[in-house]
Formats: sequence, C-alpha cells, structure tokens
Amino acid sequence: MKLKPIREQVVVIIGASSGIGRVCALRFAKKGAALVVAARGEEGLSTLVEEIVAAGGEAVYQVCDATLPEDVAAVAKYAEARYGRIDTWVNDAAVSVYAKFWDTTPEEYLRVMEVNYLGQIHGCLSALPALRRTGAGAIIAISPVESMVSLPLHAAYSASKHAVEGAMDALRRELMADGVPISVTSVKPATINTPFFNNSRKKMDVKPKGPSPIYDPQVVADCVLYAAEHPVRDLFAGGAARMMARAQATMPGMVDLMLARAGIPASRTDVPRPGGKQGNLYEPCAGDRMNGDFTPKARRFSAYTWLETHPKVRLLAMGGVVLAGAMLAQRRGERPAETVEPVAEPALLLLSDETEVLVLETEIETEIETVIVLTERADDVSLDEPAEAWMAPIHPRQTPVDA
Repeated sequence: MKLKPIREQVVVIIGASSGIGRVCALRFAKKGAALVVAARGEEGLSTLVEEIVAAGGEAVYQVCDATLPEDVAAVAKYAEARYGRIDTWVNDAAVSVYAKFWDTTPEEYLRVMEVNYLGQIHGCLSALPALRRTGAGAIIAISPVESMVSLPLHAAYSASKHAVEGAMDALRRELMADGVPISVTSVKPATINTPFFNNSRKKMDVKPKGPSPIYDPQVVADCVLYAAEHPVRDLFAGGAARMMARAQATMPGMVDLMLARAGIPASRTDVPRPGGKQGNLYEPCAGDRMNGDFTPKARRFSAYTWLETHPKVRLLAMGGVVLAGAMLAQRRGERPAETVEPVAEPALLLLSDETEVLVLETEIETEIETVIVLTERADDVSLDEPAEAWMAPIHPRQTPVDA
C-alpha cells in the first residue's frame, strides 16, 4: 500500500479546535496539505483556519458534533465538494469524566461512549466511501494508551477507548481481507500536555492530570503525520505509553498493584477544585489552546517515538545496542550502585532481557526521571505489604540488575 506525500493530500481532522487536533492541523498545513477541520467549537475552528491561511496554507472548517452521524457525513461531503477527494481522515474528538467508578452516572458513561467511541465510528463510516473513491488513503484514530491500560478515576474514558481499539482492529482486518488499500492506524499517546484536563468533567476536589512523564502534543503530531504517509498499525506517542502497554500485556497483575498504589495520586494535582467542574461533556469549552497547564514539565521529544518514525535509523540503533550490550556486560560488576530516594511520581517500566534493558536505558536517559523496577512476585505480593516488597527505585543512569 502506498500513500501520497502530505503535500499532495486532503486531510480531514475531527476534533481540531484545540489540543492534539489543532497541533496536527497546523503541522499538516505547514507541509502543504489542504485541511478540512471540524469540531463543536466554532471559535477554535475559525482562529485555526485564520492562522493556517495567514501562514500561506489552505484550510476550511465546518462545525460538527461527532455524536451526530449526519454532522460527520456532512463534513466528508463538504471536503469532497471543496477539494474533490479525501486522502487522510483523523478522528480525535474526545471527552472525559474524572470520578470513581461508582460516582460516575449511567448518563455520563453513555455520553462518554457516544463522543469517544461512536464519534470515531461515525468518522470511519463517513471516511470509508470517500477514501474508496480516492483509491487509497489513511484512517488515523487517536486512541490513547488507556485503550490498553485502564486508569483509576477514568473508567468511562478508558472503557470508551478500549471500544475504539476493538473497532479499529476489526475494521483493519476487514479491509485487509477485501484487499482495500486503506490503512488504519491507532496512535496511542501517553499523558499529553493539552487542555484535556481543564476541559474534563471532574468530581474531585483538585484539578486532575495524567501519570508522568508528560509529553508535548507535538510528539503525537509526529505520529499522526508519519501515519498519513506510512501504513502502520500502531504508534505510541511517548516511550512511557509503550512501556505501560507492554506491562499490561505481560504482567497485568503487577500493573494492578502498581496502579492501585500510585494511579490515583498520579492523577491528582495540588490545585484545588472544590465542587468539581462540569467540563465539556455536553457543550464545548471556549478557547483554542494547544497546550495545557503542564508546559514546564512537558517533554518535547521522545527517543522511542522518534526511532519508531525513523525506522532506518532504528535498525542502525539496534546494531549499536548489541555492541553497547557487550560493553555493558563487561562493566556491570565494576560500577558501585547509587543510592537514590524514591519520588512521588514514578514511571512504570518493566525490564526483561539484556537488549530490552539497553533500549530502556536509552529511553530513561531522555525521558524518565525515576524508574520503578518491578519484581516478578505479582502473584505473591499483597497491597498490605510495604512498597519495598515489590518495587525498588533505581537511578536513571544506573544499570538495572536482576529486574
């Protein structure tokens, strides 16, 4: 399957008024794509199109509620009428409720599912006929790592993203079975610094956030633009997302323990929000911000994601890892262990064989401040035991041993 260069594409983005969608639109426009951007909030859309056009780009907008199939279909029809075709379709509309499972109402579960899951379904159903008429193209679903790893206080959101992941897998396989040259990519961000946390409905006494590390939305845009030109299955925006997914797949019991201990504290800031906040569950929030309130902490670069979107460089790096492994093995017994105090927000990583340890060390060097090495005692440890019984802090530049 061959996809067009971005400069020759017509791109539709649903959920483009702020955050990740807005960043992606600006990046696509900078590379020469023609844009049709859509969202519920007209204010954010109008300023986005003004910014793109002022920079010499091509863009139009249409107000759209992703929960209404007729609205989404109208966006596809408008794009084809305006530009003659659609080459890439990006689904990014999402809402959230931060509350414990039993404090989330059935109506809130339903609304989150309508926007996050059915919104993507409506997008795909509208995009597919247009992409077939084009002859080839890409569907890109923004489906964070919570599509694989559910976080406490986020049951409705995590469930909706799991549903998206299941639907995209089925769609991809059906297109492959029919020989249809349409790629379906799931982009899975880690915690991203966008207005998402400001706009979410909250039933907490403080402002929420996601687990560290936090990445800049440009890291997600790197994945989206890559997927628009390369038919890939999955891309993780941020190495922490990849490691969380791997942990869930290989040691789910340990992830239960870890998130039971650290998941709720990692989702809370120190900013008071007495009485919670209604958020954008039913109405769009004003504004057109790309970044959230965590800019000083947000990492603008992910070594893991950069290597995933530069596969030739990754192959060369793998050769370097093998060489470094031999050198590391020779030095391992010569370096004294460093003593480091644990911090409040550890990053969750699992270490396996020597090669994986080296790969993770590269990631740690550029992204992770503190790593928790989990033991393999998931079946033997209870939450009543002290944390030291099942996890141990290490220095990011210290070689992990016997992980």
